[in-house]
Order: sequence, then C-alpha cells, then structure tokens
Amino acid sequence: MREFVITLEYDPGVDPVADVFIEHPGSISKSVACSVTRNAMWRLDRISGSASAIDRLEYLLLDTERCNECPDRPACHSHREYELLSQDATSCTIYTYRSGIDQCRTLPSLAVEYLGDGLFYETQRKSNQYEWRILMRNDANVGRLYDALQAELCDGITVSLSHLTDPTHWTDEAISATTLSYEQREALRLAVEHGYYQTPRETSLTDLAEKVDVPQSTLQYRLQRAESWLASHFVTECL
Repeated sequence: MREFVITLEYDPGVDPVADVFIEHPGSISKSVACSVTRNAMWRLDRISGSASAIDRLEYLLLDTERCNECPDRPACHSHREYELLSQDATSCTIYTYRSGIDQCRTLPSLAVEYLGDGLFYETQRKSNQYEWRILMRNDANVGRLYDALQAELCDGITVSLSHLTDPTHWTDEAISATTLSYEQREALRLAVEHGYYQTPRETSLTDLAEKVDVPQSTLQYRLQRAESWLASHFVTECL
C-alpha cells in the first residue's frame, strides 16, 4: 500500500470557503468519512470553529448552487445535495452527496480517473490549506494526477504532493483535533502562543486570562479539560 497527500493552498479572495478558514485560523474541518466513485461522491465533514466562522461556513457549504470542490467553476453541472446533521454554536456536521462529478474537473473526480477504484480518502481544511490524504494499492499514475490537477487550478491556488512510504496513519487510531471543543482548542493555542508552556513560563495564567479577555477560572477549566484529553490519548496511543 502507498499513501500520499495532496495539499491545495489558497490565496485570500480566491474561494469564499477558503477565505473563512484563512480569516478564522482556529477553525478546522475534517472528514469523518469520504467515498468517491467514477461519477459520485458522498462524505461527512465535522467542522469546528468560532460561532461566526460556523455561520459563514454553513451558509456556503449548504448552498446547492455552489460546487465546493471546484472554486474556479462554482456552478459546474454536477448534482449536489447538502444536509446539516448536527449543529451547535461552534461546530457542525455536514453530509454531502454529489453525482455527475465526472463533469467537474476536481480533485476527487481526477483521482478516480487516474488512480481507479479501491482508494481511501481523508480530508482536512484549516488556514489556507485543503489537504487530501489518499491510501492506494500502489503509486501508479500519481504523477499524471498531479499534472492534471495543476492544469485545472485557477490563479491563486497552488498544489503540492507528498509521498509517504509507510501508511501508518491508517493503521493507528488517529487523534482528531475536532474532538476537542473549539473553546478548549483555542485555550491551548493561545496558551502556547503566549508562552504559557515555555520553561520558564513567559506568562502566568492570570496574565494570560487578561490578555485573552476570559475569566481566569474559565480559562483554567478549559486548559485542564484539554490537557486531560491530550494526556489520556497520549497514554492510550503512545505508551
């Protein structure tokens, strides 16, 4: 088996969905499941982020007039169905079904065209990057897929390809960043950003709470919950 990762990087203003992730760097979307055939794709995506990011992403991702896989041709002729399966202020789960994807020169349709069937897909979106991780029997035609994808991209989008020899990601139980709540992830991110975990510490919990305008007790609780989750998963997966 072979594993490789295709990453699309977006300049601001190229694609409305990418712009939300660029403008809200704490937001993340990961596929719970993703299946692609020669003329159809269906997937579940779990999205976590600020309330404003979730509102904007729901508006864009549930619009059946848009093709969310082809930013240069948002009105391609494939049939699209989107459904909101779950929702709260800072997260949601969206189901997508598309048929006629062979009419759109997008990454999933090109992958099936050049690589064939029997593939596993996993996707992630954060910041300006849209990552497709693909597991396949061998790496035949990967170069042709890369060339075809490059030819289809509009200005402001670049693509990179990484070969990963050992497909360990698929055999280990992956830790999903979206399992943590948005508030807990943000607390961890800000604590790292401000040096709370440096040795010696560059800021105290009191100072950090003031900087991010959150009550100290609330910030402490979020960090403790996040740290507990990380420690439990580390012991389960690594020890």
